[in-house]
Amino acid sequence: MNKGWIGFLASLALLGSVWAQRSDTIVIAQGVDVTVLDPNNQLETPTANVLANIFDTLYMRMPDGTARPWLATGVRAINPTTWEMTIRQGVKFHNGEDLTAETVKWNFERVIDPQRPLRISNSWANLASVQVVNPTTLRFTTRNPFPVFVTRLTGFYILPQKYVTENGNRYLQEPVGTGPYKFVRWVRDQQFELEANPNYWGGAPKIRRVIFRPIPEASSRVAELISGGVDIITNLVPEAVNAVRSSGAAEVRSVPSIRNIFIMLNTSGKADSPLANPKVRLALNYAVDKRAIVKNVLGGFGQPTGCPLNSYIFGYDARSCQPYEYNPTRAKQLLAEAGYPNGFTMTMGSPNGRYLNDRQVAEALVGQLAQVGVRVELRVQEWSTYVGQILERRIPTDAVLLGWGNNEFDADNSLYSLFYGGTVRGGPRQVAFSYIRSVPLDNALLQAQRTTDPEQRKKLYLDALRVLRAESPWIFLHQQEDLYGVSKRVDWKPRPDERLFAADMALK
Repeated sequence: MNKGWIGFLASLALLGSVWAQRSDTIVIAQGVDVTVLDPNNQLETPTANVLANIFDTLYMRMPDGTARPWLATGVRAINPTTWEMTIRQGVKFHNGEDLTAETVKWNFERVIDPQRPLRISNSWANLASVQVVNPTTLRFTTRNPFPVFVTRLTGFYILPQKYVTENGNRYLQEPVGTGPYKFVRWVRDQQFELEANPNYWGGAPKIRRVIFRPIPEASSRVAELISGGVDIITNLVPEAVNAVRSSGAAEVRSVPSIRNIFIMLNTSGKADSPLANPKVRLALNYAVDKRAIVKNVLGGFGQPTGCPLNSYIFGYDARSCQPYEYNPTRAKQLLAEAGYPNGFTMTMGSPNGRYLNDRQVAEALVGQLAQVGVRVELRVQEWSTYVGQILERRIPTDAVLLGWGNNEFDADNSLYSLFYGGTVRGGPRQVAFSYIRSVPLDNALLQAQRTTDPEQRKKLYLDALRVLRAESPWIFLHQQEDLYGVSKRVDWKPRPDERLFAADMALK
């Protein structure tokens, strides 16, 4: 960051704090806006960060990775395919509707309805039926053993049955949950406003009003933080760290993220497409200097990776996840062996402001790949359009920069959710993110999902990682370190899963 920009930010701080005028309000700025209001029909952290304040899950993921009963008071395994769950009594939705076992049953049947699949439906393909035993108890039957049943509950939100069924799509404009905050209004691309639920079953939140604002430009987020326009900013860019530290108004708080960043390659094109060739994909991994990107683009705030997992995640294997060495000579050799001695041309998409210096990371890749003869046309897109194309498998480029934050802390959430290709007869359909179709990989992932022995599951994930290492379906880049700019008046500690629970925050 140049001195002029630092001076500009410092001058904003002198304009006078507006915090005193909103002592009951906290303003949080993310790089992108919410995309949908159905918490079970999305797979993106910025949207979940907002909706998780309105809706509760059955189990809550804690910062240390453990899962704690939440709307459910407990789960016990009757046998490997049968689970019994008890529901918290006395909980009401924001509209006064009671939480009941029937409500929970309806939510699960909505998610597994094959006629109306939601974004999380594939994660519950193993669920066969849900039975209400009594007003506070349910019994779940799965088609196969389901060791990740409890961990999946940390991402399953409960909607009010009566409100949704009687109001058509109104719930998509005015969401109602059981959470610590109530929906007030959403002005797309401007702000999303919440107010405290004074009757929250877990106790009334300390902060009365919460506003989420999308601010794509990193410099604008920093300027707003220092001038007092916002209280927390995500993805604080490394070049602004010193400016925030010296501002006197805010400070830098960070945590190694559970999120990995990667380049997803569309390997499912024509057979003669360069990206359909594993040697080409391996060459691309050797051609990228991840350590230089972490040092020069991320300011050292990250770790190079060689697989989709990191050390937070059950199933991680350090040896199988060693970053590919930077070896452009080897990359050129592999390209020649694959029939591309002079390289080739491809297109790549990137968001701007969703991840830490995402566009700049993509630009660095373009330069590095050019050194081995791979000419990349970079297309930067607005987030909601970008992620919509990815989720609907309509990506207009040969590759996309993407990140995945595993909110279940289990390899199943990364490997199955991102790579399962649907090759197992009678098994689930291909997941939205997968462009690789490998029978050994799919068998390992499904078997791991159906095996209750933890050690056996680790062995199966090791098999899966070895397949991914050989196939190199992506360019694996780095594990992000999450940087936040936080007003000194805010009492809050960042979590590795990037969640922004306003109920965990307080104003000093």
